[in-house]
Amino acid sequence: MEVVREVYKHGSAHGARAAIRADQKSYSLVQLISSALDVHNILCRKHDGKDSSVNGAKGCGARIGIVAKPSPEFVAGIFGTWLSGGVAVPLALSYPEVELLHVMNDSDISMVLSTKEHHGIMESISTKCSTRYSLLPTVESIPPKIDAQEPLSSVVTSSVSSLMAEIDTLKKIKGDDPALILYTSGTTGKPKGVVHTHEGILSQVQILTEAWGYQSEDQFLHCLPLHHVHGLFNALFAPLYSGSVVEFLPKFSVRGVWQRWRESYPNDGSKNDEAITVFTGVPTVYTRLLQGCVDHQHFLPHS
Repeated sequence: MEVVREVYKHGSAHGARAAIRADQKSYSLVQLISSALDVHNILCRKHDGKDSSVNGAKGCGARIGIVAKPSPEFVAGIFGTWLSGGVAVPLALSYPEVELLHVMNDSDISMVLSTKEHHGIMESISTKCSTRYSLLPTVESIPPKIDAQEPLSSVVTSSVSSLMAEIDTLKKIKGDDPALILYTSGTTGKPKGVVHTHEGILSQVQILTEAWGYQSEDQFLHCLPLHHVHGLFNALFAPLYSGSVVEFLPKFSVRGVWQRWRESYPNDGSKNDEAITVFTGVPTVYTRLLQGCVDHQHFLPHS
């Protein structure tokens, strides 16, 4: 909850411009938070009209499974869960059914939210776990004719104020309340859940932002899994907190990353308006990019 408030407070000055880019579309912070409030309403209705925070069987906060590719819907799902007082549990798209069942039962998930592309499998698995299921609402994109870099219009300014007022009316969550459960890779046994509190997440986001000097002018290229700390805290929450833009790739692709870099910085020495300024990965990612360098030399600058 505190992360959502702080992200919105820091990013509200840029509320009309793109905060997320995915599948050739852009989404503003106003649109993300508006959709998150829709998710909050869905969760409260599905939990008998009460805050999901009162329905957790193993402590404060009902566990809400989130199944979506890197997208604005995923972000809205996480934020909406927090606004409702729930605990978000991102479920890996790569999980086989047996692992999904383990994670859902182990974390005591009371409801699963997914996008349409995962509707069939997740509704079926939710039934096996006696868990509620609902589709994530589609986030509206910024109309192409609107310049996402323009200053806030009076209409958007009004929307920012209205959304902030609505958030302020919601039940306050304690900083040491659980906010997120991330599961380990399971290399030494079954995946184990690691609990992160609202206060802990916000602290890490603020430390990362300061340490790396993230700014609102930055544009992140994101190709990391969203069910692990790196992809969530450093490559998503921290940029949004800083007012930066996060551009999602559906998944890591050597060609896709090299091509996006080349589009950002053409051979003529210029810089694209939507040029990537920050890229973060794991050692395997960098190794594969270096190995693929020769095959993708046509994307590299010429000296």
